[in-house]
Amino acid sequence: MQIPEGYLEGEIRDGFYIESMMKKTWAAQMKVLMEVDRVCKKNGIQYFADWGTLLGAVRHHGFVPWDDDMDITMKRPDYNKFCSIAEKEMLGYNIVNIHTDEGWEAFTSRIVNGKRIRFSKEEQDEFYGCPYIVGLDIFPLDYVAPDKEEDEIQCQILKVLDIFGQLVNEENRNMPEVQKSIQEIERQYNVKFDDSRNIKTQIFELSERFRMLYTDADSDKVAIMTDHACLRHADVYPKEYYSESIYMPFEYIEVPVPVGYEPILRQKYGDSYMTPRMVRADHDYPFYKKQKKEVYRQMGIEI
Repeated sequence: MQIPEGYLEGEIRDGFYIESMMKKTWAAQMKVLMEVDRVCKKNGIQYFADWGTLLGAVRHHGFVPWDDDMDITMKRPDYNKFCSIAEKEMLGYNIVNIHTDEGWEAFTSRIVNGKRIRFSKEEQDEFYGCPYIVGLDIFPLDYVAPDKEEDEIQCQILKVLDIFGQLVNEENRNMPEVQKSIQEIERQYNVKFDDSRNIKTQIFELSERFRMLYTDADSDKVAIMTDHACLRHADVYPKEYYSESIYMPFEYIEVPVPVGYEPILRQKYGDSYMTPRMVRADHDYPFYKKQKKEVYRQMGIEI
């Protein structure tokens, strides 16, 4: 992947200054994406730029200037397939989700370029001078129940399991009131939890199974189920919006966007999505703040 001369230097875009290290992390993330793209093409897996990455592709032909990460979506069958083969197909990379990391609390996966900060120059050069752990978030798109009553039932189940999963942990799982809730879930959903395994992980695995109740044959709509269930039925789209992809320029590469990108962006960001309105970064920007402190600590520098 050839980086244009001068790309890694800091610059101002839309009135926002992007420091050199952020440009390096952008380049590193795009390298991760190109590996994902290679694996997906090899294995017949469809994926789409989404959220801020989709907005950036359409509006800026690259990153939104004050964005620091990349997001993609996959329909559930593709998502499951990718998660099962990612580490075998992408040597040196790691997939992180509820099945790989105890305590992971998101129903998304993250593909990263390893699990440690890179301190040697050789390792940093591999990712354009970026020493940090970088990657991208993968959101599964699930099929929505075909009628309103079934949809309400599924959403209520997900809300109960997701909220309880956030609250339960290994320290409180044996408290009487928590045990009572665990037993009620076992009874109601005809499951038996393994006392030797992390209870939070098992609750989330059960919730994930309920996310996959419906298939392409059952439904004409898709959604990111966490938002759909917990944010009053948000982010539901006709499945034809995600039936095909179109490649668009993104910085110095191309990314696939869903064929229905225009109505998707209007639904997510409003009719004026093409007009940049935010020229300040999120409060967690840049994402590598904590990693930066560790790099400085290893160098004996206080910040």
